[in-house]
Amino acid sequence: MSHKKSYSKAEKAFSGGDYATALMLYRQIFAEDPDELDAVWGVAECFHSLGEISLAIEWYRKYLELEPDEPEALHMLAALGEGTAPARASDDYVTAHFDRFAEDFDKQLLEELDYRAPDLLADTLETHAGPAKGKLAILDAGCGTGLCGPRLKPYAARLDGVDLSGEMLKYARRRKAYDKLFEEELGHHLSRARRRYDVILAADTVCYFGDLTKLFKSAARVLKSGGLFIFSVEAGDKDADFELTQSGRYTHGKSYIRKVAKKAGLKEAAVDTETLRTEYGEPVAGDIWVLSKPGKPGK
Repeated sequence: MSHKKSYSKAEKAFSGGDYATALMLYRQIFAEDPDELDAVWGVAECFHSLGEISLAIEWYRKYLELEPDEPEALHMLAALGEGTAPARASDDYVTAHFDRFAEDFDKQLLEELDYRAPDLLADTLETHAGPAKGKLAILDAGCGTGLCGPRLKPYAARLDGVDLSGEMLKYARRRKAYDKLFEEELGHHLSRARRRYDVILAADTVCYFGDLTKLFKSAARVLKSGGLFIFSVEAGDKDADFELTQSGRYTHGKSYIRKVAKKAGLKEAAVDTETLRTEYGEPVAGDIWVLSKPGKPGK
């Protein structure tokens, strides 16, 4: 069997949750060619998914031996407790991770992970902004492939998107829902953007930030008075700040969100707990937040 066919079978088994079969196939490829990076990564991911954390660490380290300083491996080792957790996922990690998944992103999230965040946030927008009238300036923060675009477009006089992954933005452009797309790190974009928005919406984006202080301050900067910042986070301990979990994403506590929002001059309008997706067959709980910028709307 060629490596191409073996990889195809391994990826199919992995995506279907048959990690034992995927592991066997990836290890067979590695046995034939110990320099095959994709096989090493596949073994690490399988052990990770099976909960064999010490073995996952061993194989992520093996990957780094072949590809020194590779950002995804470094990030996952930090997530598994090897080294100091960063205050947010690095630009290199986010770019590499989402560029790699761009082609299959929609299929994987919608069909395999029952991804609900775009619909949940769009429904939240309707609750707080009223029926769609096409009058709002909206920024889709961390827009990815543009899954939120079709739901947001009816509300928008202008709809912009920003994402660090150029590959993801290729798919967002095809939806033809956005007036402009920016390939830029979100915090940097918010800190320098000249346009002001009625709504900033971030579906499954804040979970790649740990410390939210700068992000919230920058979001408040570009919101118009009376504007709304609607976002999802993965739910953490209500009294904790933030934690980098073994998934490679951060969780955030409610008390921390409230503290950082207050410092940024944003007011809590609502928070609801929902299931954002399933992962390894288990529901991932998240909080849907609505923060508002005080003042007369539109100013």
